[in-house]
Amino acid sequence: MAEIKDNKQEELEKQETVVTEEQEQSSKSKILNALVNEEDDSEKKDLEHLKDVLQALSINGLWFRKQLGVLALILFGIIIYISNRYQAQSEMIEEDKLHKDLQDWKYRSMTRNSELTFRCRQSQLEEQMKAMGDSTLCSSNEPIYELTNND
Repeated sequence: MAEIKDNKQEELEKQETVVTEEQEQSSKSKILNALVNEEDDSEKKDLEHLKDVLQALSINGLWFRKQLGVLALILFGIIIYISNRYQAQSEMIEEDKLHKDLQDWKYRSMTRNSELTFRCRQSQLEEQMKAMGDSTLCSSNEPIYELTNND
């Protein structure tokens, strides 16, 4: 008999734990539902507020349909503006790059020109001739004189 009472007591305790677990789960689900409903309510309130504002401004679907051409024109203008700006920026970047290349080539040309001028000087030519050793050319010892026309 004592065993039957113990078994019944254990069954009652199991049932109580199941009931408390169900109550906890139901309370959790109620809390979750309340949170979800609050979010839905806030979204509904935002939409209702937007609807009220649009109604106050007397803007409705008919107004949008009437102004569709103007809105499309504005959108087209914005797209053209953005594409032109992009193209202008890319051209400016290319122009800067070409300007830098031009400066680089200009400096290279000036360097080559100065090197050529240096190597073509009479003193440098004489040194090169002496270094070669087999040249019969020599610089003149007589001063330069100028021919004048007596007309």
